[in-house]
Amino acid sequence: MARLRVLQAFIFICVWVLYASTYLVRKPLGAIKVGMKEELGFSQIQLGWLDTAMLLPYSVAQMVLGTAADRMGPRRTVTICLGIAGLSMFSFGSWNNFGVLLVLIFINGAAQGPVWPACCKCISAWFSDLQLNSVFGFINTAAFGGSIIASGLAAYLYSEYGWRFVHCPLSVVVLILAIVAWLILKMPKDYHIVIPGKEPIEDKTVTSNKEKNSFFALWRLPMVLELAVAMLCNKVVRYFIYLWFPVYLMKELEYSAANTGLLVSLFDVGGIAGSIFLGMAADRYNSLVLTLFATVAGTAGFLLFNFTASWGMTYNSIMLSIGGFCVCGLDALLGGSVAVKIGEKDGSNVGAAVAGLINGFGSMGAVIQGPLIGFMSDMYGWNSVFLLVVGLLSLSSFLILKAIYIERRQTIMNSMMHVENGITVH
Repeated sequence: MARLRVLQAFIFICVWVLYASTYLVRKPLGAIKVGMKEELGFSQIQLGWLDTAMLLPYSVAQMVLGTAADRMGPRRTVTICLGIAGLSMFSFGSWNNFGVLLVLIFINGAAQGPVWPACCKCISAWFSDLQLNSVFGFINTAAFGGSIIASGLAAYLYSEYGWRFVHCPLSVVVLILAIVAWLILKMPKDYHIVIPGKEPIEDKTVTSNKEKNSFFALWRLPMVLELAVAMLCNKVVRYFIYLWFPVYLMKELEYSAANTGLLVSLFDVGGIAGSIFLGMAADRYNSLVLTLFATVAGTAGFLLFNFTASWGMTYNSIMLSIGGFCVCGLDALLGGSVAVKIGEKDGSNVGAAVAGLINGFGSMGAVIQGPLIGFMSDMYGWNSVFLLVVGLLSLSSFLILKAIYIERRQTIMNSMMHVENGITVH
């Protein structure tokens, strides 16, 4: 038992670091845009296309290639993906041609896509179902931790050496971690270990029928469509805070750059707390019910913010922390433990595929939020943007409520089948 706990802690740390490392080749783009614009003369539109070239293939690859970890295993998937991402960005600062930079960052985005589903597959294999939500709550903090670390390193490298040198050392770190993944990211069967109270994922019945494992078949699994759209709504809101909210704070509320950065950071801090708390609570209570409560609370928080925005820094800090707690904390459940359980239910072996599908479709929210928020704010003002946020979170709440209904209906049907089987036996 002691050996198992040591290995679980070791694998957890490994997965946390590996997923956090994806932000080393994702987040610096925002930090170096000013340098690229000044030296290469790129327009705002071109810089925006670089964002799309990374986020769109990331989203699509996560949806389509999420099943890679189900077929090849997390170890091989993470190693290949981190290796490709690191190689694609290693020479990024050496190029001046916009087309070349666009291709490199496209490859980078696509390579990062399958990493999260593979991490979900690995974590779900190592921990008991009774503690899986808590583990995913903690592992989801890698996104926020990786983002903070990457932003800090990118800012330092940019200020000391210029934009061209930012990606080179960070890519080297990612390439080293790709080797680390190959060496140590193993599954329980590789150590000849059986996780107590959990049927090993590798020993479950693997459906060989390609039709049942197809992209479109995954969409037909119960609750997948509802949770995927709910995730998209939440990520539109999340990336609105990251990419547009600073504009609102500085232009409409006339906050300084320092205070603006502090407020946006509080949103991330709330996300870390939300991930941990909701994950731990979900091991005791129904996961979907908790996500419903969190989404409703987030909706109320943003609705209140629309009325209290002019009240000052203290009120804004409270509302943003609540928003981060509710909106960001959901990722660990909707795109982590809940998604994997749906994919692994009834002997299936598509946990990574379902996690990739729900997360990938949700990531489309990051792609569409830019033009959507820009259009709404320009045409109808910032009040309309907050009404849009409240509307999206309300839609998310409705979809999660529908998923709860589907889950309970399945539970009732399964109970009836067990009763009928019991009568037949007697």
